[in-house]
Amino acid sequence: MFTHLGRSLSVAAALLAFGVSTSVEAEAPAITLREAISRTLQSNPDLAAYAYTLKAQDGRITQSGLRPNPTLSTTVENVLGTGQASAGKYAEITLMLSQVIELGGLRDRRLDVARRERDGLEADGDIRRLDTIAETARRFVSLASQQEQHQLTHLAVELAEKTSAAVEKRVAAAKSPLAERDRAAVALQRAQNDDAHAEHELQTARYALAASWGASKPDFLAASADLYQLPPTRSYDELLGALENTPDLTRYLSETRLRDAEIALAIAGRRQGFQIGAGVRRLEQTNDTGLVFSFQMPLPVRDRNQGLITEAEARREGAAAEREATRVKARTQLFGYYRELLDRQRQVGLIREQALPRMESALANTDYAFERGRYSYLELVDAQREMLDLKREAIEAAAQYHFNLIEIERLTGTGLSR
Repeated sequence: MFTHLGRSLSVAAALLAFGVSTSVEAEAPAITLREAISRTLQSNPDLAAYAYTLKAQDGRITQSGLRPNPTLSTTVENVLGTGQASAGKYAEITLMLSQVIELGGLRDRRLDVARRERDGLEADGDIRRLDTIAETARRFVSLASQQEQHQLTHLAVELAEKTSAAVEKRVAAAKSPLAERDRAAVALQRAQNDDAHAEHELQTARYALAASWGASKPDFLAASADLYQLPPTRSYDELLGALENTPDLTRYLSETRLRDAEIALAIAGRRQGFQIGAGVRRLEQTNDTGLVFSFQMPLPVRDRNQGLITEAEARREGAAAEREATRVKARTQLFGYYRELLDRQRQVGLIREQALPRMESALANTDYAFERGRYSYLELVDAQREMLDLKREAIEAAAQYHFNLIEIERLTGTGLSR
């Protein structure tokens, strides 16, 4: 049974957990969606690599908060020349220690920019985690769907074997032509080939799910899931309101704050500060020592940061425009996924509650009539094919329901189960 998974704000995702499937062998090691997501969050290679991006930004924050180091300088004057100056009699040696004094809170502005950049990276990390969880859920649904497909190919083989045996009896009793025996044998071989291919696809789905947490091979044989257990949905208006708080949109708020911080840094950078210094000077001619002071400040003849300010302002306005474009796109996608979800829910209900029971009854009647010679081989095969196609359609519709559910939760970051 599908149940709602709790979610944290850092992950910003809530996906459906699968319960035990009646089509999975009880003794087979099985994995739930909850366990698959837990493993993914702990060991996914992409998420592990992104953690170092945040650590690198922490280093940049530390670097941005460092104050300029003092400067030690030495000046030697009049040490070489002509006449008496050639002997260094008039030499002057100055030893000075100077320090740059930043103005306008320049250091705090640098720190603010670096911290806002980290906020943006954290928002990107939330999106990455959300994408990773959604992909794990998709792979889980694919595995659950492939399990049902494999069960269906088993059923097709069983029907083909039963039909082939029945045709053999009819041919032996001279009630059917030899051609029907050959056709039944070919149909059985095709069913067996389809079953072998489904087994291959099932194994591939297992490996794909295990790769979500970086495993080289799966340590499970099945997904613990009931594909036909469809949870109820929330209203479209509720889902639409949840869009505003998703990481895909809130990341633009972080970007806007970053651009504001960059503007403040560029404005503060107009005044680059000044440099003061103090030192001692040795006068060889008089054998005296004197104190020396210095002061340096760049003249703000031109605004060297006007381009940076214009760039940051444009990027801030661009972030607002991109946020609106993302919101419009998300709303459009949400409407499409929601309508598709309702259609698939209706489709699964009609097939399993109405069409499939009637088709199974029709197949049973056709099989009964075929054994008594009232229906032909073609009529029996057609009834079997229609029943198998109907079951396959139910599998695909149920799987598509859950795929759409995952996409809705990926967009809104909310669970759909009440």
